[in-house]
Amino acid sequence: MVITSTGAAKAVSKALPKLEGKLTGNAIRVPTPNVSMALLNLNLGRSTSVEELNDFLREASINSPMKEQIGYTTSTEIVSSDLVGSPQAGVVDGAATIVEENRAVLYVWYDNEAGYSNQVIRVMQNMSGLKLVDIPA
Repeated sequence: MVITSTGAAKAVSKALPKLEGKLTGNAIRVPTPNVSMALLNLNLGRSTSVEELNDFLREASINSPMKEQIGYTTSTEIVSSDLVGSPQAGVVDGAATIVEENRAVLYVWYDNEAGYSNQVIRVMQNMSGLKLVDIPA
């Protein structure tokens, strides 16, 4: 594995300007052709706990408008090859979440190919006003 820089944090703040200056990130290249891991360093607006932050992220991955973009896992057995083909932009590794007062570190897995391609399709659907029904709905 190789620790490297990533444009993911900058891309997030461009898509969500209210996050400008509130996160930085690094990435870990792992020995699969498609999967990487981003490390997001967050400065939150208030103090929180690992449990509260993970509950929020898990809920966002299931019941929010961002559910197609955010995945979530707490598996301590997960390895990079388990995420090959993941359709989300990123999968938060809740077992690795670190929180100290208002600072947090998230480990987020992502498939460079499938995750990216699915997000391009999602954006095109939004731009065209076309939304295909997910089965089961």
